[in-house]
Amino acid sequence: MPDYYDEEEEVITIPAPAGGVKRGEFAIVGKLGGVAVHAVDEGEEVEIELEGSFDFPKASGAFSLGAPVYWDAGAKKATATAQGNPRIGVAIGGATSSDAEEVRVRLDGYIP
Repeated sequence: MPDYYDEEEEVITIPAPAGGVKRGEFAIVGKLGGVAVHAVDEGEEVEIELEGSFDFPKASGAFSLGAPVYWDAGAKKATATAQGNPRIGVAIGGATSSDAEEVRVRLDGYIP
């Protein structure tokens, strides 16, 4: 066994991406993605939660339970459209296109 072992963390610190982040917004840096614990300006350090379930604003369209959820960084919304958008998790509640403008997502913790 190695001399040093660090448990996997659910919250990590990263530099805030371009434009900064607001508390509760999804932030992506490289292959890491998570929900900002607090608001910061671009380049400042921000803690992000890698795991858990969160409600995100959604683009138009529907999500079925268990469907993959992608992130449209320009619109800052969850989307069912894979092309050009990184996968962030799965829908843990269905949302029709006429539902409220949010979808509950279980985060993957990394961007495949």
